[in-house]
Amino acid sequence: MRHAQSVGNVKKLMEGQSSTALSPEGYGQAHRLSDALIQAGHPSQRPTHVYSSPLLRASQTARVLTEDLTSVSHGCCFRQEPALSEMHAGIFQGLTWAEAEAAYPKVCQQLRSASLSWHPVPEAESLMEVRQRAQGWVRHLLSCHQPGDVVWGVSHEGILQHIIAALMGCDRTWKIAIAHTAIFEFWLAETPPSLPTSLQNASPWQHLGPDQFNTEYWQVRRFNDASHLCCR
Repeated sequence: MRHAQSVGNVKKLMEGQSSTALSPEGYGQAHRLSDALIQAGHPSQRPTHVYSSPLLRASQTARVLTEDLTSVSHGCCFRQEPALSEMHAGIFQGLTWAEAEAAYPKVCQQLRSASLSWHPVPEAESLMEVRQRAQGWVRHLLSCHQPGDVVWGVSHEGILQHIIAALMGCDRTWKIAIAHTAIFEFWLAETPPSLPTSLQNASPWQHLGPDQFNTEYWQVRRFNDASHLCCR
């Protein structure tokens, strides 16, 4: 899930890995997210593990979730995970677009060009670095967790594009407009133990042979679901 609205979002900052707190509206969004996940969900779907980006806007969102879980007497393992941090924005980090234009006019002019080709921002993460970080996170999930684990992760719009692509085994990254606190829910089944499960170069579901296209092994239950923000 994406974090709730931050002060930086309100100010239209390109936050990247800079860190601002949740706005008052953001705290409201986080509590509505919590209600959607905890109060409306079946107890069996409550998490065994909660991971969060260490950046303040994500960790505060996760803290609302874990505190509300405690209020319903549900305990879980909580961990801040640097791999869930937003993409580093390089020299633009923490600036508004107007501030970036004033400070780095040539770079901004290049980014405004009609070409769809990727133009790197100096000192920012490359797309390949971001994808490798996302794939590493997915490999971590699949290697460290067992069938029956329920994992919640609080992250950021940019890196989530790559995590979702890695989870779905996609060879490209689709642009998704992800709302604050939007939920993506994937159910992954254990693959047959007789098949190779090396996570070094590929995901386990790529080794299923005739069962590769069997939808019972992986299901998308929710995708970019922010309907809870409409309910007050």
